[in-house]
Amino acid sequence: MVQGKIEFIKEQICKSGFPLEMDTSLLLRKRNCQVYNNVYFFDDDAQKEREFDIMAFLSPNKVTPSDFDRRNYWFLSPTFLVECKKSSSYSWVFFRSQPDLLPLNMGHSIDVLTEKFGYVDSVASKIMITSPNILHYTEGPIVSAYQEVKLTKLGKNARDDKDAILNAISKIVKFVNYRFHELKDFFTKDPPRKDVVFFFPLIVFEGELYEASFEKTLELKESRHLIYETSYLSKLVKSLVPLYIDIVRKDALEEMVSIIEEEVYNINEFLRKRESQKRISSLLPVRI
Repeated sequence: MVQGKIEFIKEQICKSGFPLEMDTSLLLRKRNCQVYNNVYFFDDDAQKEREFDIMAFLSPNKVTPSDFDRRNYWFLSPTFLVECKKSSSYSWVFFRSQPDLLPLNMGHSIDVLTEKFGYVDSVASKIMITSPNILHYTEGPIVSAYQEVKLTKLGKNARDDKDAILNAISKIVKFVNYRFHELKDFFTKDPPRKDVVFFFPLIVFEGELYEASFEKTLELKESRHLIYETSYLSKLVKSLVPLYIDIVRKDALEEMVSIIEEEVYNINEFLRKRESQKRISSLLPVRI
């Protein structure tokens, strides 16, 4: 009797998206990330606590230890924000935007200069203005609409995964807003260094993923990675800001992590160069 109950529990867990969340967490830990599962946050809209699947901090020794030395002028904190979704009942179809253009400001980062000292441009916007190729979001494909297409008739005990995309995107947006609000409180006090927090939001999907274009006719092709473009009302700046979410099929996640690791290194180099230029400028004689 007990063994039968155990088998039933195992079967129900395997049908859910929880194994995907555990596989994703394991992969991130193997890539030297500090991983937190089922992170609590407060949903202002629903006025209740909710859980976010995975928040993972990219560990220093995966980039270079000196980049994360707290004695450095800048302290970059790259953070994966991951929602995991699985569906055998619905395929995910995303429609490509035309053209693939990114704005000069992005709701992906928060830094102490902007929040404590009132600087107008965030680090993300500075990167987009001066060195946009640092970020993989410029590579595309950018998608901005989606459709969940039912694959099979749902059986009596089948799990209905409809609206999984909406739920994942909504939770990411709310969690980003919540974390930024928390960080703003920290930054506006007396932080010991000049922090830059950069979020990399991802939805890891186990299922069928497609990229579509719809001009004169509908074109459809299988995909492993797409970039979903959305916007949210930022509590920090009190206006709409763009947000880019990587939609990654499970088998493409490790490759995506490698791309972001390289990106983090390049962001560090960008910050180092800016700091070096400032120090050199301060040593130059004033021209009259």
